[in-house]
Amino acid sequence: MAKPKQNQIRKSVYISKELEESLENEAKEKGTNFSNLVRMILVEREKTKK
Repeated sequence: MAKPKQNQIRKSVYISKELEESLENEAKEKGTNFSNLVRMILVEREKTKK
């Protein structure tokens, strides 16, 4: 099992099957995976708050 990256934590969330499918499709279109897409969305959200 890979070591966790420093200064990062893992969280679990519950989402609907429809949202999961939508995000999986978007990730595939962007050439990334589900986790990276969600991370990108959250980082962008934080940038717009400032």
